[in-house]
Amino acid sequence: MLYPPYRRCIEPRCKNTKLGQQYTAEARIFTLHRGVLPAYETSLYCRHCNTRYHYAYYVQKPSEPQALRQYYTEYRPYVHAHEASFVEVHLCEYFERLLCLSHTSTTNLARTYNTDLGRTDTMMLTNLSTDISPDIVLDAFFLQALLRRCRRYAKPLLLMHNIEQERRLDSAMEEYNQLMAGTGQPQYTHACHDCLKIYKHPDTDQLTFIRGGTTDGVTIGHPCCLVNKCQIRLASTKDKFCPDHQHLTSQCLIKGCERPTESGYITCSDLLHRAKEQERNEKGRSAYYDLSRRLNKDNAPRTHKRLTLQTSRNWTHNEQLFVLSCGVIVARSTFFFSEGVASVKEFLKRVFPWPWVLPTHIFYDNACHLLEHLQAQRDTFFNLVRFVVDVFHARNHHKETHAFCNEHTNPALFPELRIFQSKWTLNSSVAEQTNVWFGAFQAITREMTLMLHTARYNFFLDEMIVIRNEWFVEQQERKGKQPFKMDIDLLKAEWLRAYSGQQLSE
Repeated sequence: MLYPPYRRCIEPRCKNTKLGQQYTAEARIFTLHRGVLPAYETSLYCRHCNTRYHYAYYVQKPSEPQALRQYYTEYRPYVHAHEASFVEVHLCEYFERLLCLSHTSTTNLARTYNTDLGRTDTMMLTNLSTDISPDIVLDAFFLQALLRRCRRYAKPLLLMHNIEQERRLDSAMEEYNQLMAGTGQPQYTHACHDCLKIYKHPDTDQLTFIRGGTTDGVTIGHPCCLVNKCQIRLASTKDKFCPDHQHLTSQCLIKGCERPTESGYITCSDLLHRAKEQERNEKGRSAYYDLSRRLNKDNAPRTHKRLTLQTSRNWTHNEQLFVLSCGVIVARSTFFFSEGVASVKEFLKRVFPWPWVLPTHIFYDNACHLLEHLQAQRDTFFNLVRFVVDVFHARNHHKETHAFCNEHTNPALFPELRIFQSKWTLNSSVAEQTNVWFGAFQAITREMTLMLHTARYNFFLDEMIVIRNEWFVEQQERKGKQPFKMDIDLLKAEWLRAYSGQQLSE
């Protein structure tokens, strides 16, 4: 039996009223070691404040449209993923590890559970299905992650009660996505022997520290509006335009044309545009019709101007990561259009909004053009940072004749980056290596149709980073890298003491 944690109302105005009006419904529990267990969930009711207490949450005035589920702050061993489906916390954590470390899709997680873990010799019969679905796996993952974030921020989890399941978590995810953006990663202030080094200046013998990190983009992407620079999320998996630009669905799909379409067509009345649509339709027909067409070529007009028919959805450009030289990821952001140096500059300013949290060295494969852009804009915010092209790109992708790169961003310019002639102090290629792990989530996010909602997309990727960082720091502990978290207030005090006279632009 699954009971609420209380037998008396916790609302102060109810003065410890005993709960009654018991209601019991059949359920099932998916466990890690005991298979699928039959269960009954019992809810209790307070007649004074009209609150119904369930196993995982309570709801005041549950019949009202705006009623909210408030989840208990106490630890509950099972996650209420669906109305009649509960998932053991240990199983949720097992799913998390497989998602994060081996990139197992939710479909394969469900299949594996149903053919292996979900079948035990001691499993009892239940009237409900004993199969776990990919939707239950995903919802259990999201709800468990939300509860964990609420505990991290010491806030209660509030979700709409009378709303469809696929939308219930979105508002909470949006809130925590905002908190995670920029400086919100739990390992944001991470430091260890691999990313923080003590350096003795050869001329002055003065001790100082260097802290390095790398930024780079990886293509994963989610669908977005076809309108240039629009970041409003789509309302449906079938949409090409966001709700604000839905009026453009009746516009000719030839790029650059703003004329309306004609009935039954996706292009306007322009003969060249109609010919492009006809060409597309013919390509989609069977081989017989295509070969027959070649025997009887029509007199469709031809043009030397290349026309592009935009029939597919638009996708975001890349996910930009900032990775410390040890491999800990401290930030992620979606780039909707391109990885230009202006976008990278704004990303770095969001990640490091104060000069005292900036790394001393930032590696970037296009660091020379980024530094040129900063100088052209007279942007002095990064004046105390050394931008460096990572060793791989500096050696293989930057010309020897590129004077600015050789004079300002060549890694050989900085003696503090070398221990010996052939050994580097900091790993400048860590972002490329991390992208191999991160890029593998492309298949998983494409599989999840609900990832169209950017709240779920962002929440999922951020949570994967959180889980990987926790695992990574544990590995560092075992290797004797002595990971710790820096004190931002102490960094600020030290920076003000050393650079109080520096004038940095915002």
